[in-house]
Amino acid sequence: MSETPLRRFRILQIRALAVFLSSMGERSAGCRGIVRLRSDTWARSLINAALAYRRTFSSFAEAQACASSFIQAGHEHPDEIRYHTSISDTVRESDYPVLFHLAPLACQLQRIFDFGGNVGNLFYAYQREVNFSPNLTWSVYDLPVKKPLGEKVAAERGEMRLQFVDSLEAAGGSDVFIASGSLHYFEQPLDEILRSVSPLPTHVFVNRSPFSTGEELITVQDNRSYLVPCKLHSRARLLSGMARLGYDLGAEWPVHERKLWVPMYPDVSSRTYSGFYFRKRGI
Repeated sequence: MSETPLRRFRILQIRALAVFLSSMGERSAGCRGIVRLRSDTWARSLINAALAYRRTFSSFAEAQACASSFIQAGHEHPDEIRYHTSISDTVRESDYPVLFHLAPLACQLQRIFDFGGNVGNLFYAYQREVNFSPNLTWSVYDLPVKKPLGEKVAAERGEMRLQFVDSLEAAGGSDVFIASGSLHYFEQPLDEILRSVSPLPTHVFVNRSPFSTGEELITVQDNRSYLVPCKLHSRARLLSGMARLGYDLGAEWPVHERKLWVPMYPDVSSRTYSGFYFRKRGI
């Protein structure tokens, strides 16, 4: 799809309005004003029309259809893959809570499942800090388009512990299930995702994901050169769902590296991303 001057102007307008509303929403008076606007049917309709892909949607399919009418590229965009490849050896601030809980287990871990793990960048970062067993299998589950590059990087580094899988079935019986920077790109809640896995993983980490303090919200994340549907899962729903599956919450931490504002929902938007550690009850 060619980008016409009119389309470029429309995208600039959407971004400017989203920035303005997000800035307003960070202040208590502005937040209250936006909530009042949202309760007015006509005002909400007009602002949603102006926000286009930065509004909320009923499903990922609806969000993707809207986003594609402006910028067609998504997770397969070279910028996204290039970014994650470039940080493959980088341990970020929000990784340290995971490493704190993972390190005591490291030498005995046999299977780790990396949910939405891109090219395996999390493995490369963590293995610099943690003494993983040489017999470890680290399975990466992501879009098929990322698999060849991930396998190429692993071959170049002589890393035999990484494998790239096409199915969630590989998570069954894992010692650890990690969803780092990925859960918000899946429409299903975590407990529903894990219900398809048997046996359930012993330890579950969720990191670098935005959560809603109220209702669940589906919107589009604007990454400049590409747009992707994403979901602010409900924090309360996450905790109750994992408890029903038989997990205890071991730890929770804020992730200050990022935030995700849904312009018309500042009252429940994610002022920081979050991280969680769950372990099977009785472990």
